[in-house]
Amino acid sequence: LEIWPDTPGMGWPSWALSNHDAPRWLSRWAPEGFEAEFARMVMLLFVALRGNIILWQGEELGLTQVEIPFDKLQDPEAIANWPLIQSRDGARTPMPWQQSAPFGGFSSVETWLPLGDDHAARAVDVHESEPASLLNITRRLIALRNANAALSLGDLTVTEASENLLVFERRCAGQHLICAYNFGDQALAWSPDEPDHWHVLDSVNGAAAWQLPAFGGLIAERIA
Repeated sequence: LEIWPDTPGMGWPSWALSNHDAPRWLSRWAPEGFEAEFARMVMLLFVALRGNIILWQGEELGLTQVEIPFDKLQDPEAIANWPLIQSRDGARTPMPWQQSAPFGGFSSVETWLPLGDDHAARAVDVHESEPASLLNITRRLIALRNANAALSLGDLTVTEASENLLVFERRCAGQHLICAYNFGDQALAWSPDEPDHWHVLDSVNGAAAWQLPAFGGLIAERIA
């Protein structure tokens, strides 16, 4: 993150956590029992990265990797090498739009790939009805990124990167932000110099006043 060149004309990175060839990150990385908290923290981190951020369909719903049985596989590579490699089809399953609709509201006939067993409970209409759902948090955080030049255009400097703590700063056009994340399941405390000179713009999992609960995170702006 920090060493990527940011001089004019050098371009910048594009970030993706999952794609059509890679298993969904929630299934790869989330600690058991903390899936929801982990997903919120990662989304807060994602929107604060310098560069383009690319959401793979379903990340905003917290979709998990689907285990596709052999007779339902469509991935030629997985079929040819069964069972030696993991199928890519598990990240390519249909978007669940409606919890109670056949095939998740994606289609009126059987879909090319099956929906995941737990995906109906994560359908868009379920998220729409919950203000604190991951989908609505994702919308809020994308709006935060778009509204703050330091997040969308600013440089990035890592302040601390230890076992479970990541803190970096974003700066642009007179705006100075701090982004802090707890990657562990135990609470952490961290504060910048002059901690009273900051205003929290957004946070997840109860993070506040430089206290980071398990998988907590916050983005704060210097105000003086």
